[in-house]
Parts: sequence; C-alpha cells; structure tokens
Amino acid sequence: MAEQRPLKGRKLGDRRVVVDRPHARYFRYLAPGVLEAKLEAQAPRTGYQRRMATLRGALFGRPLSSAAEMGERLPKWKALPIFSSDVMSSVAYAGEASLFTLAAVGAVAFNYLMPISLLVIALLAIVTISYRQTIRAYPNGGGSYIVAHANLGVLPGLIAAAALLVDYVLTVSVSVSSGVYNLASALTFLQPIHVEIIIVCIVLVTALNLRGLGDSGTMVASPAYIFIGSMMLMIGIGLVRTVLGNPPHVGEIHNLIVSNGQTLTVFLLARAFADGCSAMTGTEAVANGVPAFKPPEWKNAQTTMLIMSALLGIMFLGMGILVGVTGAHVSTTDSILSQIAGAVYGSSPLYWVLIFATMGILVLAAQTSFADFPRLSSILSRDGYFPRQFALRGERLSFNSGIVLLSLLSILLVVAFQGEVNALIPLYAIGVFTSFTLSQSGMVRHWWVERGPNWRRSAIINGVGACVTAVVVVVQVLVKFTEGAWIIIVVVPILVLVMLFIKHEYDMEGRGLEVQPDIVFGATHRRQRVVVAAQAMSRAVVQAVRVGQTMGEEVQIVHVTLDHVEGEQFRERVERQLPGVRVVLVESPYRALVRPLVRYLEVSQAEDPDRLTIVLLPEHLARHWWDRMLYNQNGHRIRAALVGRKDFVVLDTPYRRGT
Repeated sequence: MAEQRPLKGRKLGDRRVVVDRPHARYFRYLAPGVLEAKLEAQAPRTGYQRRMATLRGALFGRPLSSAAEMGERLPKWKALPIFSSDVMSSVAYAGEASLFTLAAVGAVAFNYLMPISLLVIALLAIVTISYRQTIRAYPNGGGSYIVAHANLGVLPGLIAAAALLVDYVLTVSVSVSSGVYNLASALTFLQPIHVEIIIVCIVLVTALNLRGLGDSGTMVASPAYIFIGSMMLMIGIGLVRTVLGNPPHVGEIHNLIVSNGQTLTVFLLARAFADGCSAMTGTEAVANGVPAFKPPEWKNAQTTMLIMSALLGIMFLGMGILVGVTGAHVSTTDSILSQIAGAVYGSSPLYWVLIFATMGILVLAAQTSFADFPRLSSILSRDGYFPRQFALRGERLSFNSGIVLLSLLSILLVVAFQGEVNALIPLYAIGVFTSFTLSQSGMVRHWWVERGPNWRRSAIINGVGACVTAVVVVVQVLVKFTEGAWIIIVVVPILVLVMLFIKHEYDMEGRGLEVQPDIVFGATHRRQRVVVAAQAMSRAVVQAVRVGQTMGEEVQIVHVTLDHVEGEQFRERVERQLPGVRVVLVESPYRALVRPLVRYLEVSQAEDPDRLTIVLLPEHLARHWWDRMLYNQNGHRIRAALVGRKDFVVLDTPYRRGT
C-alpha cells in the first residue's frame, strides 16, 4: 500500500474518493488512485448548528456506517424482548377481552374461560410449529408477504402485507393503550389524561427506535424480563397457595361490569375465542425479522420463537386458572391483572413492580411493530409497492420513514378511539390471522414445488396451520363484523389498491426514463441564452450572473415590476454595477410576479425555437430554521412552472450570506 499522507491544498483530480464519515476535514491516500476520509466529522459552524448536533446525538446516538450493520445484529437475549414483547404483553389484555365478552351472560360464563384458553394455546402450538418451518425454508427472512408473494402470486402477497401493516398499527395502539389502562387502574388520578399519556408513550417509543435495533433492544430487555419474572412469580405463588388450600381471593371490585341479560350461545363463545386469539398477534414477528439476528440467523430465530411461545403458553394458561381461583371480574377501571396481582401480592412492593412492569412491557410491546413495520415497508418499497424513501436507512441504520409513519398512524387511531382498549380489540387479530393463512398456504406450495427431504411432513404441518388459521379468520369476521371488523375488511383492499397504483406509477416512470443499452447519444450543440430571474439587486443575483457568464455569451436579467419608475431605477443600477448584462423589464399591471415572467420566457423562446434557455434562480440559503419561511417562495413557483419543458433548463444558484 502506498504511503498514507494527508492531502492539504492538493487537487483531487480524477482520483476515486471513498468517504466513510460525513463532512470529513481532509482526505488521505489508501492506495494509488484511492482516497478515504478517516477523520472526525467537521464541527458545525454556527451555535445553533452545534446545539442541534448535540441534541441529535443525545437523542439518537452517533451515526453508524453501513459496515457497522453486523454489530447491530441481535443476540437471542435481546431479540426475545424485541420480537416477543407484543406476544408477552397480550397476556395482560387477551384473557380480559374474552371475559369482557362472557360478562354479558354473567360470572357463570367465566367457567368457559379455561376451555377457550386451552384452544388458544393449542392454536399457538400449531402456528409456532408452522412458522419454525417457515424460518427453516426462508433463512434470510420469511415474513408473510415474502412467502405469499413468492409462492401464491402478487395479489395474495399484497393482501398479506396490507393485513400485517394494519395489524402493526393496531398493535401499537392496543398495547400502549392497555399499558396506560393498567397503570391508571392502580393510579386512578391518571384516568382523565390517559389519552395524552398514550400519545407521549408512543412518541417515546418512536424516539427509542430511531436509535436503532441495538440500543432499543438493550432498553426493552429490562422491562420485558422484569415482567416475565414477576408474572411467573405471581402465577407460581397463586397456584401453590391454591394447592395448599389457601387460594387468593379478589376483594372489592369498583365499577363492575354486570350481565346485560344475554344468553350463552355458540356465537358468544366464538366471539370470546376470537378475542382470546388477540394473544397471538406478533407471533410471526420472529419469522419476519430473521435478518436482524446474529449468525446463524435462522437457528437463533427458531430457538427464540420456541422460547417465546412456551412463555406465552405458561402465562396465558396460568392467568386463566387464577381468574377462576381468585374470582376476578371485568371492570371499567380495574384490570383483571391488577385484581389478581392484588389478591396474590397484596399491597407489597411486588404488586407495584408487576403493575409498572406490565405498563412498561405493554408500552414497549409496540417495539415488535416498530421492528417489523419499517422492515416490511422497506421490502415493499424495494419491490416498488411503497414509496422509495421507505427503503432507505437512517444514520442509525434504522428505516426512519417507516418508524415515523407507524407512529403517526398509531396516534391518529388512539385519538379516534380515545384509547379505549375494548373498542380497539374487535379490529385486532383479523389482519394477522389473514397473513398467517396466506403464509402457511404459500409454504404448502413451497414444499410441493421444492420436494426436498421430508417435504410431505413439512407440507402437512403448514397445511394444518393454514386450515386452522383460516377457520379463525372466518370466525373473527363473522362474530366481530358489526363491532368494527368491517373497517379492516374495507381498509385492506384499499391499501392493496394503493400499493398496486404505486407499482403502476413506478413502472410507467421506469419505462418512460429507460435508456436502451444499444443506443449511442451523440453530442448536441444548441445556442444558449442565460436568464437570471431577479426581484431586487443582491449578492445572490450577482453570483447568479457570474455563474451565467460561464454558461453562455448572452446573459440577461429579467425583472418583473409593478411600477415603471421602480423598474427603470433597477435597470440603471444593474447596468452601472454589472456592465454588459442586459436587463429586461416585464411590467405586471395586475400585480402577479410569476406568471408574467413565465409568459415572457415562452414568447421570447418562440421567436428562436432552436435556442436553449437556461433560467437561473438566485437562492438565498437561510442561516436559521425560521428564515426558510421568509425566502425563495417565488423561486419554487417559477421552478414548478418551467421544469420539464424541453427548451428550458431551470437551475438554482444558492448563495449563503457570509461566504
């Protein structure tokens, strides 16, 4: 390797430059013809820029290069809370959602909670085994969209993607709302401002995710493991006391929800089962996020999914048993979990540990969606079904556009439903079970086409998963249709149509801009006229004129004036200070500025159609954020009117005061 020495004041010429840090101060030789910027980023110039850089670093951390991506990969202990926080947290509201439905009949119907819980756990086992198959078949990430798109076609893939995107938004809204509800059950003075607290929590989780997966995994881990530990301890103590003949009992329950006189029917039981299935939302998150694991990715993902499902099954079944033992009942202000924890722990510190851990895990359950929604939107963007900016990573290697969009949609949903968990639950789980069905159906075709070792066994496993989840989808649609499920049935097709429209637009654009590789474009020579649009004499205009003089022999300033006297004064000043520059005055008796300029350019171009007109727009670069609202407004309008015309080229000539 050639001697590495800094280049100070030397011309870079045609050397190839490799920059791995923004705004590097100077370059050094790596090899002949190769330079690399290795020094610290240049400090911001102004005090405002320095303060913003400090704040940005504190909030989001220092920028990460693409080479640091492997260091952001997740070990299993970090991946478990990130990808399973949604599943784990559902223990706090899924069983309660079933009880809320059964309460219409009365407390006697609570006896059916255990059979419903066992059905949910059996369904969880089937889905877990099915998705472990998917992880093995798609070691680079096998989300529902990828599997359905690859094996069933475009439309099934987009339906799976749309259903998941909707469900991710609902996950954030439901989990954070439930977390705040559980906290407000213990601290009742928070109930009047619970919507505001929910919004603040979503914003905090958004900021956490903009720091990247590595940092968010570390911060999520503690609340998740505290919640798992305190839940397991509560279930263990409650069951041991029950076996020893001293079962815990719930005391007084405030704002009890009583029977409204309904009779117990198969339809009502099916509704309670559909509500309980909300415990499984997020199960597919591990399969979607396989690329985020440390190597070997697919094996670590399989292990994480098995641990996640085992913990969920134990906690969900334990909660179902303790509901019957303690006599817990649904209330508008006191959650089931809070009642059981109070019966088991009493007023000891362990009760508050569990309550705050529950609030933490429910808020951070949104982490699952924040991990998968941006990743799925980036894949859709890569395939042309989402705007292209969703495929770009931010400074912390996170998909910032997807994170921000998810946050905004979730906040809108919370405001629309006032953070009411029981109002959001009917919308929940339909999307994720639809994606389950399409994914498992796609896996059946995958095994059928591939026909590798043990393909029949694998196809049967995924086939059973597809059939079972399809039945759940039908049940959910039937029993929840009038409660809001129709919204999902309408929104998903609309979202699919939007994605198809985006794909169509990108395809049309691609065909319009495509350059055939066998075509050779010869050089073209056209006479050039340079026009500087100027409202007043300024240094920005002088710089634009100097730039224009390097482009063509004929440079003119076009000035739209509302007053003939003012226009003549402007002409005299320009001719005195910029000798040789022609000034054209365009009078505007109706006080418009942009349209008269554009009309003059059109007329003058028509007089000599073989000529190319280059329009320079002097642009004052604002030094402060508030200045951006004060300058260059007409420039944007002129650009919009001329850009794309074959005989015009519109260029900005930026000028910064003090340079």
